[in-house]
Amino acid sequence: MRDIFPWQQKQWDLLQAMRLNHRLPHALLFVGASGLGKVRFAEAFSEAVLCESSGQMQACGVCHACNLVRANSHPDLCWVTPEQTGQMIKIDQIRRVVGSSNETAMQGGYKVIIIHPAQAMNQYAANALLKTLEEATPNTLFILISEQNLRLPKTITSRCQKIVFQKPEREDALNWLKSQGLENDLDLILNVAEGSPLKAKALVENKVMALRQSLYQGLSDLMQSKADPLQLALQWQEFDILAVFQMLLHWLRDLLRLQLTNSGEVILNRDFNSVLPAVLQKVSRLGLLRYVELVQERYACVLNLQNVNRQLLLEELLIGWVRVRG
Repeated sequence: MRDIFPWQQKQWDLLQAMRLNHRLPHALLFVGASGLGKVRFAEAFSEAVLCESSGQMQACGVCHACNLVRANSHPDLCWVTPEQTGQMIKIDQIRRVVGSSNETAMQGGYKVIIIHPAQAMNQYAANALLKTLEEATPNTLFILISEQNLRLPKTITSRCQKIVFQKPEREDALNWLKSQGLENDLDLILNVAEGSPLKAKALVENKVMALRQSLYQGLSDLMQSKADPLQLALQWQEFDILAVFQMLLHWLRDLLRLQLTNSGEVILNRDFNSVLPAVLQKVSRLGLLRYVELVQERYACVLNLQNVNRQLLLEELLIGWVRVRG
């Protein structure tokens, strides 16, 4: 039996009430920020749906169906994910599950099909799924998981019941992080994670906070002509490109907030509250706005899974940052 996270109880109670009252829709869309545990929730819920003790709020964890789910071998549970990290979900993948959705469940209950991340479906894949969602098959449940539901076609989202996952209260998130054995700088880490507990935990475990320190020091040094953008781009080759973009956007957001309010209380990276004002003095307002547009455009390309040359991309970002100097 898989446990859900404490901040997911409301969503769990809602769906289980629907299930026990035989009012479960044929398609669910789980949406919310990253780091909230939507995948784990989908795992726990699908296990409960397929459990042979169907009258229970949670999976029993001991029946044949539960054992199959935990062994990733249940014939009526299918996960659809990109074949390789960073790729799109293709039409052939959707066609295969659409075909299986029309078949009778081998275990005699529900067939559950989970698509994650749903926004990774290309246009042809989304169109192939749409027809199935329009002509729902009894006892087939589609679960779409997305952090960016605005990138999903409205024709898809309109045919799903949306289940929104929200960030827990700050004190609850901090208490959960402490329960995981994390102690140092939790307030700062949760700040950088924008309130998402699992993202905060990953920042520590994946040593992203050290990456952040290197990034921000490099950006500060570039603004003071203490570093070379091409050399920095070479050093940053080993960093996760999405993490680089996220940290860079946090940095720029703080600069814009500081520029507009002249108050350190509004910035995210409060441990850099003495560095950011000094950097801001060296940039032009117009240059900063144009640079934000450049970063957002390049980030969109990466999110849209377009092939990019990492070295050239980093060089462009860092040379662009140097040009922001007023």
